[in-house]
Amino acid sequence: MKIKIKPEEIYEEYVKGKEYNTNQELYDTVEQNQRFYEGDQWYGVNAPNLTKPVFNIIKRVVSYFIAMLVSDDISVHLTPFNETPESKVMVNIIAREIEAVLERAKIKQKNRINIRDACVDGDTCMFINFDPEKDTGQLYKGEIEAEIIENTHIIFGNPYSSDIQSQPYIMIIQRMYTNQVKDMAESLGLPEDEVANIISDDDYGTTNDSKDYQENLTTVITKFWKEKKTVQKIRNGQVEIDLVTRQPAEETVTTVYMTKVTKNVVLKKPVDMEYKLYPVAYMSWERKQNSYHGRSPITGLIPNQIYINKIYAMCMVYTTNNAFPKTIYDETKIRQLTNDVTKGIAVPNLDLVGKIMDAIKAPDFSNQTLQLIDSTINYTRDLMGASDAALGNIKPDNTSAIVAVQQASAVPLEIQRLAYYDFVEDIVRSIIDIMSCDYGTRYVKITETEAQDLGMMQMQMDPNTGQPAVDETGQPVMSPKAMIQLNFDQLRNMNYNLDVAIGQSTFWNETTQIQTMDNLFSKGIITDPVIYLEGIPDKYVPNKSKIVEKLKEMQQMQQEMAMQQAMVEQEAAAAGVMNA
Repeated sequence: MKIKIKPEEIYEEYVKGKEYNTNQELYDTVEQNQRFYEGDQWYGVNAPNLTKPVFNIIKRVVSYFIAMLVSDDISVHLTPFNETPESKVMVNIIAREIEAVLERAKIKQKNRINIRDACVDGDTCMFINFDPEKDTGQLYKGEIEAEIIENTHIIFGNPYSSDIQSQPYIMIIQRMYTNQVKDMAESLGLPEDEVANIISDDDYGTTNDSKDYQENLTTVITKFWKEKKTVQKIRNGQVEIDLVTRQPAEETVTTVYMTKVTKNVVLKKPVDMEYKLYPVAYMSWERKQNSYHGRSPITGLIPNQIYINKIYAMCMVYTTNNAFPKTIYDETKIRQLTNDVTKGIAVPNLDLVGKIMDAIKAPDFSNQTLQLIDSTINYTRDLMGASDAALGNIKPDNTSAIVAVQQASAVPLEIQRLAYYDFVEDIVRSIIDIMSCDYGTRYVKITETEAQDLGMMQMQMDPNTGQPAVDETGQPVMSPKAMIQLNFDQLRNMNYNLDVAIGQSTFWNETTQIQTMDNLFSKGIITDPVIYLEGIPDKYVPNKSKIVEKLKEMQQMQQEMAMQQAMVEQEAAAAGVMNA
């Protein structure tokens, strides 16, 4: 497939993508869902004299869904498929770097917004990018950032497939102030005549903003696609040599390219980012067949919500007009009757017999109407999996039964929970991909055990003399390095040799791990203290490596003493036999 890179061609692809979204009623659906979630449920209704109540069961149900998915923090657990001491240390380093990125880029906090967007809009997207100019406070510059992209601002090259990595191209749409786009163009080195060609455009449909607000905005399109190329084969940071030709071995790889354009100007020319994966994670709440857009649970709730609001509005009108009896009077005998609450009704001739005043009462309000409203609300919540027990709206007489019902109510959300875990896994793999291409060589911290596994030891200095310290035998004292230089290019292809498991943080909680090891050791299932200590995280046992080393020496000495004792006993037994 030939990739289009001219601004006019890319904008044409963008227009076609918008047409597909429009045919899917994406923009109207997202706008309506947002309004109903926020409580603006009477938008567009022309009824100035009608009371407009809002009983927002949609927000209650959506808030429950979101809370169920984010109530437990998540953790990332990395395991190499081919586990060696070196690969295990490398994975530990990567895990710490990923945790640092998740914290600095506030990805966990942003994921809460992602879940809310997926539930309300049907889809959500996270764009992972690298800012090479961001100051880190270290000798190196550049940090990984994350940006939330709405589902109305991303377009897939193949809209009938939801698989991101198989897409021919992906476009991310941004609406930015025109002056801001011009400043970006100048910072990227564009000449003045091209900067002058950047103008505002009327791009309605991808945003709910009014026309007046959009007059000074320009559409910026960032397009990603993949291309194949031939490169030298690198393993463990070294160029691999072909055993037959004795020349550098070559391989064909697929990498991600990127360009940034407006409707008629190239802001950034096509560049090879060297990524193996699109730096995009995408999640749908409920998958729709043959479409990359999902379906929101709100969409099916809106007719019920409208019915509830309408019936309540009619009930309010009835009670407002008929809550009190109406006074009627004979206007031929009483000139005027003033009562602001009841507002009496004048009739030409009330009663020929002489009655001059009376009162009428409207029929009683039917309780079946309120019962129907309550049943509609209850059925709607129950069918969505948000029953009264799940929401905590019942009297806690039997707590164990309530907990059981709440756990059963959360079962339908397991599909969304697994989709959320896959979403986070895609983010983590993109982070690893970007680190391997953009981090270069950086200093990283390692533990004593990791330094010993890598054989990275350094001479310990005597603080008094400033000279290398020596032991009793005159040998230099070696200590593990705390910081090493790591070339992150070694992480190329690491995604193919890595098992990324996402789950609740309690699943891999260190406290739980310690308690488990304590229980196994106290019950005698584990009897070897070395195995016990190796199962405890390093930071909870100072000088853990030295303790393990001393224990191994003691075990070795005990084994040697046991062997010597056995030999002595055998010699004594043999001598006794000979004497006999």
